[in-house]
Amino acid sequence: MDMSQVACLNVVGLAGRIFIRLLIDTFIKGRSMDRKKLIRNLADIGKDILVAFAVVALVMLALFAYCGIWPPMVVVESGSMQRFDDRSAVGIIDTGDMVFVKKVNGIDDVLTYVEGENGGYAQRYGTYGDVIIYRPNGLTERADGTEVVPIIHRLVVWLEVNDTLVNPAFDGIDYQNYTFDVPSLGLYNTTEDIVLLNYGYWRENVTIELGLAGGLLRYYEYLNAVPHGGYITMGDHNVPAYDQPLSGAYEPVLPEWIVGKAIGEMPWFGLVKLKVTGTNLDGVPGNSWTNLFITVFLILLVPFMFDILSPRAKKIWRERREKISDSGTEPVGGGGATPPTGRTDAPAGKEEDIAESPSVGELAPANPAEKAK
Repeated sequence: MDMSQVACLNVVGLAGRIFIRLLIDTFIKGRSMDRKKLIRNLADIGKDILVAFAVVALVMLALFAYCGIWPPMVVVESGSMQRFDDRSAVGIIDTGDMVFVKKVNGIDDVLTYVEGENGGYAQRYGTYGDVIIYRPNGLTERADGTEVVPIIHRLVVWLEVNDTLVNPAFDGIDYQNYTFDVPSLGLYNTTEDIVLLNYGYWRENVTIELGLAGGLLRYYEYLNAVPHGGYITMGDHNVPAYDQPLSGAYEPVLPEWIVGKAIGEMPWFGLVKLKVTGTNLDGVPGNSWTNLFITVFLILLVPFMFDILSPRAKKIWRERREKISDSGTEPVGGGGATPPTGRTDAPAGKEEDIAESPSVGELAPANPAEKAK
């Protein structure tokens, strides 16, 4: 979702507020909708639209400065990261969520599931490891010119290719002697399967195959490509099927293929873009639309209630101040009111006694006789 789409959402909300204000004036307050009133309200709409674009522009610039990437947010189009099919949850990446994206400057800027679990780091979106947005195989478009949509999945583990045993005189690619190192698990020069026990929210076992019998090396052999390392990734909804290559023709993710990492979300609001652009909405959890409508309703309700209650609150406060001023009673919180000229609330003959009364901390005499002494 780009800046113009976000601005449009804000404009819709502000225009809704003006429309509600017109309804209040016409039907609740019984005011006639004369020409001057209409022009004034239209001017308010115009000012609100300008303010909306200005505020959105400032917010987007601030996000760009922090995230270091444009646009600083993406809309999730599939359900590969959501936890449930039938309901969405705040803090989990679901179809239709808007996710904020931060630029990644190398492997030190991200954390895998294995590193997060071993180091006891805080969980992100429901479990360990950063969630990244990456371009599969580093591609931005296919051979036919269509765009390759980036994938948003979780980093599972980092692999490094070990070619120390490769025969340089071999005619072709010596797949038999390629191995992998997995530093985060203390594994080196191996082609054995990696087994991650009780992975993620569902506590399923995940087996990552590396060898020529059907694992990552077999995939490279099929492509007749030189093996390389990178990140193994997986969608939370796809467990235990990881991306390389069991879930698709994706190679381990190189750092330069990473667009950014997810750092936050605005749940449900991306559904507006998906609906407008005609994206398939079959995977959207049922309660996402309900939550979106409730959220938009509350956003409109707040200014609606403010327009109704603010004048009443001001009127009550003004009447209270006038009443205090008329009575000469000191308001709560200090700053007593001055009695009107010519009016004395204290009984005659008591003026001196009031002036001479003991201050806080003095002991007042028990009776007038003691005071005279």
